[in-house]
Amino acid sequence: MDDKALQQCGCWHNGQHYPVGSEFWTDNSCSTKCTCPTRGGKVQCSSASCPAGQYCGVQNGKPECLEHTYGICNVHGDPHYVTFDKVTHDFMGNCTYTLAKVCSNSSVPYFNVEAKNETSCVVPWRPTLTRARQPA
Repeated sequence: MDDKALQQCGCWHNGQHYPVGSEFWTDNSCSTKCTCPTRGGKVQCSSASCPAGQYCGVQNGKPECLEHTYGICNVHGDPHYVTFDKVTHDFMGNCTYTLAKVCSNSSVPYFNVEAKNETSCVVPWRPTLTRARQPA
């Protein structure tokens, strides 16, 4: 049997096909990991978690254990914004922009960083960072 035929004979779990020998998480919190042991076999699942120094995140639509990394965003000038993924934007006018915040339940404490464009006689643009409370 060729490799393509072997992959077609893997396992099915919750309507998804998995090749023989594959491992996958069944939830976005990386608390249950499953394997497809043999062709046409039953998926085997057990409690698990990400290794120390890694966290559970969703990448390409699938939960994975990912390395902790960091990024830098930059706000400067009249006003120029450089995002964490290094894309530059120029936003004019009086407005408040969210620079970073926690978007989902995680081990990171809730935070929200905003920049506020303000026009004044002395300084044409001044960022104002505010501390926000977690939404109810």
